[in-house]
Amino acid sequence: MGGENVSTRRGVALALSVLLLPACASTQVSDSDRYRAQAAYDRALGHLRERQPSPALGALKEAVAVDPNVAVYRDTLGLVYLELGRPDLAIEQLRRAAELDPKLADAHFHLGTAYAESARWEDAVASYRQALAQPTLGIPDLVHQNLGLALYHLKRYPEAESSLRFALSLDPKLQAGYYNLGLVLMAEKRAPEARAAFRRARELAPDSPFGQAALERLKTLGDRGVN
Repeated sequence: MGGENVSTRRGVALALSVLLLPACASTQVSDSDRYRAQAAYDRALGHLRERQPSPALGALKEAVAVDPNVAVYRDTLGLVYLELGRPDLAIEQLRRAAELDPKLADAHFHLGTAYAESARWEDAVASYRQALAQPTLGIPDLVHQNLGLALYHLKRYPEAESSLRFALSLDPKLQAGYYNLGLVLMAEKRAPEARAAFRRARELAPDSPFGQAALERLKTLGDRGVN
């Protein structure tokens, strides 16, 4: 996650607040199949709590196959595909989740992340903005951070800076926000401000991928006093 091409996203183990949302009742599915799908989904949650995304994947596929119109099943399946490094497969599931429940903010956020990891920046921006428009969104700092990164890749630097600074106002310890703000400021040739952003990223966690990437950026900017 230390490079400029990767969006911030929660790991599966950190996303259980999303995964524990009750699945909405679907139509044209028998009660027995609905219970079977819910049982498969519950098994998947158990695997995810144990940080076992591979067996969770099989259970989630079963849940979606048996009861395909529950948005949270598809959202969770898409999130697991992201964790397994398959944004191409995630996009299909997350797009369908957002169609099934347009108010499910996390589906839009995860879809935006899948687009970002596929370098589809315009699509990522649209999905992040859909997430921000939903009253159910619980992580606006991360969405604004990811939105800022996508706008940076589109060279829409003033918008990117605004989004990143807003993310940092919500979470002053968001390391990715400082790093990506530094990228924006470098692109705008505002070297002193970029150095300050990269230094702050280093201070928060110098040994993390973002911290190491910030060190390299500082060296590029001629800041030899860092280590």
